[in-house]
Amino acid sequence: MEDLLRVPQKGDPLVPDPAPLERFGGPAADAYAVGYRLAAEILAEHVRGRGEETFLFYPIVFLYRHHVELMLKNLILAFDEPGVRAVTGAEAFRDEDRNSLQSGKKAHSLQALWDRLRPAVQGLGSQAVSAELIEGINYYIQQLNEIDPHSVSFRYPAGVAGTKEALGRGQKQGEATSLQTFVEAMDRLAGILGGIDTYVSEINGNYYEMCADAQDSCY
Repeated sequence: MEDLLRVPQKGDPLVPDPAPLERFGGPAADAYAVGYRLAAEILAEHVRGRGEETFLFYPIVFLYRHHVELMLKNLILAFDEPGVRAVTGAEAFRDEDRNSLQSGKKAHSLQALWDRLRPAVQGLGSQAVSAELIEGINYYIQQLNEIDPHSVSFRYPAGVAGTKEALGRGQKQGEATSLQTFVEAMDRLAGILGGIDTYVSEINGNYYEMCADAQDSCY
């Protein structure tokens, strides 16, 4: 109880130890993307039956939306690896292409990111990713982009009226869509994006393994 009643004091330990980050052996981009999805899932599970959607609605939607943004960016870069480009026939990125993922008007637009990624995904062939699945991903991305085009609608209250209007427009007429329905949809989308990520990772892994076995610089 004494610790709970304490006020902030100069000299209090504040900055967390980076040990959890150091224990993760994979790319930092993966840890970020997975972390936002896990946080969203934990919050979504917490609100079930508790009636706390009023306070947790915005964080949950933002966390899922940010996970999707990070996954799209990760996939764009994964598709630029030489192993996948050997399959899709795409040209290698220029420096400005990579920089545009972090800054610029379209850096946070889910639709712009997906429009950039979609041709590469289609380049894998319909046996890997069907046209119907690509159409479904596009529909989900479009809906997310309409309610939060610049990744600010669920972070700041300044445009809350516009956000509510966008959410209302996104509702299908005559169909009641709950926060839980949104969560289930985001889990489907996240699962598909994760599956594509695993698929291209295997392509790249096999490519680099082949190069290593051949002792050839085929990068």
